[in-house]
Amino acid sequence: MPKTDLKELKAVFDKAVKAERFSERSLFAQSEGLRAWQAVARLNAELENLLTPAEVETVHRRMTRAIYFIELVKSDVTSTKYDVRWTARFRVEDPRKASFEECCAIHESICREFAALLRKPDFQTELKLVVAWGLSPHEFPLDYDSKDAAPIHCVKNLRLLREPDYLRLLKIRQSLLDSKLNPDFQLFAHILDKVRVKSYLTDRALTGDFKTNREKRWEAHPGSPQFAFRRDCLAVELELIDQLVRFASFPSGTIHYLQSVGLLPDVSKVARCPVTLDPLDFELLAQEVTDPTHGKSAYQVGHLNPLKAGDSEEFRHHRANISWITEDGNRIQGHLTLKETRELLLRISRNYETLIKDGAITPL
Repeated sequence: MPKTDLKELKAVFDKAVKAERFSERSLFAQSEGLRAWQAVARLNAELENLLTPAEVETVHRRMTRAIYFIELVKSDVTSTKYDVRWTARFRVEDPRKASFEECCAIHESICREFAALLRKPDFQTELKLVVAWGLSPHEFPLDYDSKDAAPIHCVKNLRLLREPDYLRLLKIRQSLLDSKLNPDFQLFAHILDKVRVKSYLTDRALTGDFKTNREKRWEAHPGSPQFAFRRDCLAVELELIDQLVRFASFPSGTIHYLQSVGLLPDVSKVARCPVTLDPLDFELLAQEVTDPTHGKSAYQVGHLNPLKAGDSEEFRHHRANISWITEDGNRIQGHLTLKETRELLLRISRNYETLIKDGAITPL
């Protein structure tokens, strides 16, 4: 592509993030020249043979969003704002920064890989499900190989996701959210929105080296405890759904359908709060999401162990470190690890029993 065209395209991107409200739809209309690149045009032709015009647009919009843009937390840590990957808001040493030219190289590389994968029926199925049942506009199967790469956002460190569990997740979403398959689809839309926030967005961190608040976890600074690969965020969502179907009173018809199409693991054990060990009840959750009380939530989603910097899954945003938890359990645990919380409860129990036995206190 001629340098003059690149310069014009960069100007379009720079202008888009200065708007009061970032619009992917408007950006798509203004960046037609992007789809004239040879690699992009070839992919576009392949997509047009498989998808509707609206779906083709969705793929291009999400790919462009993932490659050229980022949502950085504002300086006051109240929310996020779209920006380009080459923004001056990045410090010089920030590994998330990428030049416009590097982003163009990523785009061409991903388009070639994407076009090659489109020849595989399983990827075609996955793509159609992503377009139809992605939980938000940012969903696109692109992820980093390593969080230690510097820069992290570069051709060599990006790849298209081909995780077996991702396809299972997409099919489960369809089963729960498609009105033709599930009469309770609206209820599950509310529940999955709760799951989405905890799975994909950072917690609020107003202090420390890496302040954040509702950034996409894979767009947080890779040195932050809040950072997670996109594949791990998808796995967290799947884990929370796998736990959800084991809630007491979960609709039996939905379970039978999911089992009939091979989408469910063993559901014989009822899900329990990891702290209080009380069984979790779907009817209570359903009542709560359909008629919420501000500031009150009987069931929450929490990390079994607080997030800390490092590679150990025990302290990362990972499916092995996530669970539904009761309000009581969350209040008891506070900032303790699950092990520390259980040790505390055991100590309280032993002290209670000893003091009752000695007559120092009266049983309740």
